[in-house]
Amino acid sequence: MRKSVNAALTQSGETAEELVGILNAISVVSKRLAKKLATLEKPPDEGRDKTDGTAETAAAHAD
Repeated sequence: MRKSVNAALTQSGETAEELVGILNAISVVSKRLAKKLATLEKPPDEGRDKTDGTAETAAAHAD
């Protein structure tokens, strides 16, 4: 009886470890998707680097 209890606890520990790994992987993927969605939702001028000249050119043509 004790052997089967120990075996069950060991298996349960391995299962819990595996679940933790899976949940961590899901978390990483979710974070990447959230970042990509956030960049897609930004207006075109907001996400640009101001030093490349494209923002000034766009502003000059807007007048």
